[in-house]
Amino acid sequence: MIKPDIMVSQTVNAPLETLWESWADFGGIYQFHEDVVRTTILTQTTPRGVGAVRRCELVDGKNMIEERVVEWEPMQKISVEFDKTSLPIERARAEFRFKSCTETQSQVEMRFAFTPRGLMLRLMKPVMKRKMRTGFAQLLFSNKLYVEGH
Repeated sequence: MIKPDIMVSQTVNAPLETLWESWADFGGIYQFHEDVVRTTILTQTTPRGVGAVRRCELVDGKNMIEERVVEWEPMQKISVEFDKTSLPIERARAEFRFKSCTETQSQVEMRFAFTPRGLMLRLMKPVMKRKMRTGFAQLLFSNKLYVEGH
């Protein structure tokens, strides 16, 4: 468990299995993440689960993030850490928790902890958190639309 800087959640009108699979398809995040244009799995022998690494190329054409799965509890939790990024972030960890609400409704909660790169950005962390919270809420909403559309 991480001490999050940001927490957002989203209820989805789909069974837990369907919601889980949208996130467990580790290379498929580009299908619903508006900021990701392409994803490449860098660990061909481990495309999902602990140890899997993906590279996400962002829509701005300049930035990328490489993420490694550090926790994988099927139907419950996925945690990823940034291995490399061109973003102004020194360290980051995202934890996605899943739960069933009813037979046809489930929920995902995202917890995100990060350390900005450099003293100036560390001073600006509160501003970064507000912007990131909005972006993460949009990510979960985009996932909801994707899952409900399948």
